[in-house]
Formats: sequence, C-alpha cells, structure tokens
Amino acid sequence: MKFSNKVDEYRVKRREKMKLPGTKRRRLILKQERAMQMNASDASEGSTYQSEIGLGTEADIEQIPNPIPKPNFGAVQKLKNMEAKYIIFDLETTDLIRQGAMPHITQIGAVEIESGNVFSTYVQPKIPIEPGAEETTGIVCDGTSVFAHGSKVTAVPIREAILNFLKWLGTFGKYGIILVAHNGRVFDFRVLSHAIDCIGLQEDFLEIVSGFTDSLSLIRSKHKKLEKYSQIFLAKHFCNETYSAHDAVEDVKMFSKILSVAVSQSELSKAAYDAETPFLQDKFNSAKTLYLPSLNILVGNGVMKMNMAENVAGSGLGLHHLKLIHKRSGEDGLRNIFCAQTSRGKPRVTSDCKVLDYVVPKLCQFFSQ
Repeated sequence: MKFSNKVDEYRVKRREKMKLPGTKRRRLILKQERAMQMNASDASEGSTYQSEIGLGTEADIEQIPNPIPKPNFGAVQKLKNMEAKYIIFDLETTDLIRQGAMPHITQIGAVEIESGNVFSTYVQPKIPIEPGAEETTGIVCDGTSVFAHGSKVTAVPIREAILNFLKWLGTFGKYGIILVAHNGRVFDFRVLSHAIDCIGLQEDFLEIVSGFTDSLSLIRSKHKKLEKYSQIFLAKHFCNETYSAHDAVEDVKMFSKILSVAVSQSELSKAAYDAETPFLQDKFNSAKTLYLPSLNILVGNGVMKMNMAENVAGSGLGLHHLKLIHKRSGEDGLRNIFCAQTSRGKPRVTSDCKVLDYVVPKLCQFFSQ
C-alpha cells in the first residue's frame, strides 16, 4: 500500500508538471528537433532506404558525409571530479607545419612538474629532416640511424615511442593528466594528435590524457608587457638562467622552472581545454582544405561570406554536396543540414536564423540559375 501510494503521488505530480507551459514548450522544441534531424537524414541519405531501391537503374544513393564537429576550446569537464597532474612536454620534428602538411616527430621530452620525473625518447622519422630543423635541433638521420649533436642515439618507431609515452603517463595513477606546451595550440598539440591518430591510438590516449594547456597564451594574458615570449627570453626574465634550447629534455626541464614562477597550477587548470579538441581540429582543417576551393564560387558571387564558407567546408560539405541536398529537399533540406547536430550536440554549421535567412535563399537562387 505504501509503494502504491508513492506511485500514485508520483503519477499525479507528473501529470501536473506535463500541463505546465514550460513543459509543453519543451515537448514542442524536442518534437521540432526530431523532425529537423529526420529531414536532415533524408536529405543526407537520399533514397537509400526506399523499397526496391536496388531494382532501379539510376538510384540516388550517394550519402552526404557525416558532420565533423567544430573544435571547441572549452573547459575540461573531467577536472571537476579529479585532481590534475601537469606534464610539460616538447617535441622536436623534421620541420614546421607547412600548408597543412604535418612534420614527423624526432624527439619527445616530458617532465612532471611536482616530482620532476622525466621522459625522453628519440624517434626514427619516415621522411627526411629539413636542413633548417637539423641545424636548430642538432638531430640528424641518415635513413637508418639517428644522431643528436654528433652522437648516435637509440631511436624507435613512432608507434613504440607513443606507446612508451602513454605507459609513462599511466604511472601517475588516477589523476587527470594535463599536457602543457609552449605554443602548443599552434604546433605541439596538433603534431602529437596527428601522429597518434595516424597510428590508431586516439582512444588509448584519451583514456589517459584529460586536456591540454598552451602556456604561451596563458603567460601572454598574465604578463602583458614582456618584450618577448620565447622560452629563452622567459628563462632569462623569470629565472635569470640560460640553457641549451631546442633539446626536448632541456626545454621541458627549463620550462618547468619558468612555470613555477610565472603562473600557478590553478591558472594552468583554468586555461586547459579538452584533449579531443586537437583531433577534431585536425579533421576540421583537413575537410576545410579539401572542400573550401569548391565554395570559392559562392563567396565570389556574394552567396556567403568566407567565414561561413570555412565553417561549411570544415563540417565536411563541398559545393557538390550542397547541390545534391538542394536537388533532394530544396531550401528545407539545406536549413536542416546546416542545423543538424554533431556528435557534440552543436549545429553542423549554424542555427542562427539571421544567417540562415540570408544564406539559404541565395544558395537556392544560385542553384536554380
């Protein structure tokens, strides 16, 4: 009887709640979202699932690529439930990132800030090291052996190097690992995540590492009047020391001293963003490089601005895909595809009504002509 009364009370409260304006509004919004997602799927998949589709000679079965989430440099959610460990790391590579082409890693150096525990490994690159990189880092490869500053060193394949690095990171137990690098958002994080993605260890990496912090942007925001922000200048400014720059191990040891003076650990935590972000950034940039040239005609004809075109291309849509969507579902199909949610719950391109009202009719007019 007690249980039955509780169930009855719960049922009455639920019925009363369902009559509230806020609840009705929420149901309506969810219904609209489901309808939009269904329409977006129809525009994306064409007639793939229609009855007897295999019997036709000209079936429209081309599928629009799945949406690529735009990278979001927001706070790390994992750190709300666990304590963080900060690992400073540095990479030496075969070259800089040039026109989207990623260099290969030649050395990984890392240090844990509190204990001073150090990790170091040399990596056998699969492409030649550029002369400028050889001069800067002192690392040379003759195709079979790797030499650092004239001495032969033990170098391992990239997969073995990453696995050893992850094994070392795993020794810090159940802490949320935050990887810190100077100018990491522009270079180190992108190169490391690209290498990890290429060897298929992304899931293993994300199980261990919670986030990244770019120390350059953090120090710039806190110490705004410094003359320079290079590691050599910061070492002289904060620690009054000089050191052997462009050696991964020496870099991280020196930078550990710099950070202990320049910023606090709480500031490192606040500046951290999710570890998956560089992987999304790499995929988004690759799609943008692939599809943006086809959208230049839309920018040139005033259909959309370059910023919008970059978001469309980065989400995995080219001019051919937009034409196909318009052919299948017209204006509604384009709107639904642009608003469709990604795996992170964000719109594929935009859900801003003003932007959609400006771009979508112009797109339809362009394709009709």
